[in-house]
Amino acid sequence: MSEGHYKLRRLVISYVIMIISILIITFLSLLPWQAFGLLSIVGMDKIYHVAAFSCLAFPLPLVRPRLIKWVFLGVIVFGGFIELIQQFFGRQASLLDFIANGIGAIIGVTFARLIGFWAFGSDNFNIANNEPIKDD
Repeated sequence: MSEGHYKLRRLVISYVIMIISILIITFLSLLPWQAFGLLSIVGMDKIYHVAAFSCLAFPLPLVRPRLIKWVFLGVIVFGGFIELIQQFFGRQASLLDFIANGIGAIIGVTFARLIGFWAFGSDNFNIANNEPIKDD
């Protein structure tokens, strides 16, 4: 396979992982708390939010660094939307949950970029534009 096929394959896999993550996060976020049983330790839900939104924000910026800003913004909007609609499913919206979602998004995109630098390599990378610096 050519390099283009590998890039496309990584991109498709990243999108599939993100879609599956969105479905899982949506399902779990809209379940009533009684369904969680012992997992509902006070304060632990913030760790779950950070972990879930880190996983959501991670795959696409790993293979497409140019999309890091859009992925971050999309994950934040998704987290806010989930918090707003929870009231219709017997849950409560929480500003702290929204903040935890944002922290998770920051961690996810940051780790994606750091691992992307390492795995796909580039010593000449312009972080401000998320594009490789062209040598002339």
